[in-house]
Amino acid sequence: MVATKTARFLLKYASSDPLKVADIVRRRAIEQFKAAPTGLAITRFNGVHYEVDMSMHRIMKKYFFRTHEMFLERVFNRRLADGKIFIDIGANCGYWSAHALSLVGQSGEVHAFEPVPHYFALVRRLAELNPGYRVIANQIACGARRATSTMAIVAPRAENFNNYNTGIGSSSLAPGFLDHARELTEDITVEVITFDDYVRERHIDLDRIGLIKIDVEGFESAVFDGMQGVLTKSGRKVPILCEILTDLDRPVPLDGKRIIERLEHCGYRCFDATSLRPINRAALGFEENILCL
Repeated sequence: MVATKTARFLLKYASSDPLKVADIVRRRAIEQFKAAPTGLAITRFNGVHYEVDMSMHRIMKKYFFRTHEMFLERVFNRRLADGKIFIDIGANCGYWSAHALSLVGQSGEVHAFEPVPHYFALVRRLAELNPGYRVIANQIACGARRATSTMAIVAPRAENFNNYNTGIGSSSLAPGFLDHARELTEDITVEVITFDDYVRERHIDLDRIGLIKIDVEGFESAVFDGMQGVLTKSGRKVPILCEILTDLDRPVPLDGKRIIERLEHCGYRCFDATSLRPINRAALGFEENILCL
């Protein structure tokens, strides 16, 4: 499944930026054939230090060699620059927070939201390793309203080391999202805040935000419910990179098309984040990354 998904993304990417594909292949070859360290290891995004725990999951090798979802890098590179603010809703292990930190520099800010203790520790460590930069690590989730909610999480375990289908990035606040894999999950209680409240309390200038990334495993609609102030902002739209899921056959359906329509109703234009072409809402796969401008 992972190989199929990767091939699909690469084909879409190649159609829009064929010269970059050679670099992607080169970097993947390094990941494939170069020995990776064990235990705790440090990798670098330019001057930013990022610590990964190689024992948590096989995906950490991609984090170490910085080959994770390379097809999204140009979105970050085009939207973030010195002094900008990056918002990471569903930061998980902080990989994209680290990448973004290297782009916004010491005059910018990264605000990361990750409620799961195992993964929040890595986001907090990113802040500790880079004292000259501004990383605001929040062990809290974003949703439709302030609440205390139950979250199904996939903790790092040896028996799940090679599992990409229900891996360490699969934790979700969406009701029933992980019911099919209850043997791999545990429930924890997490605090939830609306992003609009966070913006008000932190006095964040929306015009400084270069990009909001949302990756919340089926909880996207609730996150958007809590950021109406951002979505309806007049003038420049705040750029959003969001993973949307579509599966209408679930007991609680996931409907990516409705999310796209909702964003368009707020004045956004929605693009396939891989090809940077208008998203085809009639041909959505289970998982799509959309760039909303």
